[in-house]
Amino acid sequence: MKFSLSVLILFSVLFISCNKDDGTPQEEQELSEPNFYALTVGNSWRYEYFQRIDRTDEFESLGAFDDVSITGTSEINGNTFYTFETTTSGNDGTSAIVPDNGTVVTKLRDSSGYLIDENHLKYFSNSNINQEYLIRDATSEAKIYGVLTDIDANLTVLAGSFVCSVNELYAKFLDGSVSPGRDFYFYSEEIGQIKTTTSWVSDSLTKVEKRLVSYNILE
Repeated sequence: MKFSLSVLILFSVLFISCNKDDGTPQEEQELSEPNFYALTVGNSWRYEYFQRIDRTDEFESLGAFDDVSITGTSEINGNTFYTFETTTSGNDGTSAIVPDNGTVVTKLRDSSGYLIDENHLKYFSNSNINQEYLIRDATSEAKIYGVLTDIDANLTVLAGSFVCSVNELYAKFLDGSVSPGRDFYFYSEEIGQIKTTTSWVSDSLTKVEKRLVSYNILE
């Protein structure tokens, strides 16, 4: 079975958030201090996509970029969501994992350590180490899960060097088996997403990486 975890859950285009609505907005604001996901209007990030060269350890730029900015907020069911605008450019169709050119708008908030959207879809967890969380049904045969790993990662990308929390994503099938392919999401506290790696469900080798090129975090 050849499909991408990130394509199925729409994570390639998106970028930052958490779990369920089970507290008041004030309680959740207190729980999420400091601002782990850098949820501040005016913050912006630029990412570049890289593709593995065959099955070597080398990657090459696809010339595709995501420009992400927080443009405002909105109140939904008594909770404040931050509006993310992600504009993809330079995609020539070389990789099916890279999102199409254009702009996608997503509303995200921090809910007790999970980055979530208004439909409660989880994008990341920075709490509950090694506790598996359901992201969504991928197909009639599989569900996508994530987990916050117990080891931080030290990453160096064009934007700099960062200490990152890591979420591992994988598919579980009806027969109980787990996909060999894994996606990894890396977030640095108060900076945001630093890197993602994407693989096909049936292949453990990373196919595409999205890396932080530059960012602007308001004080």
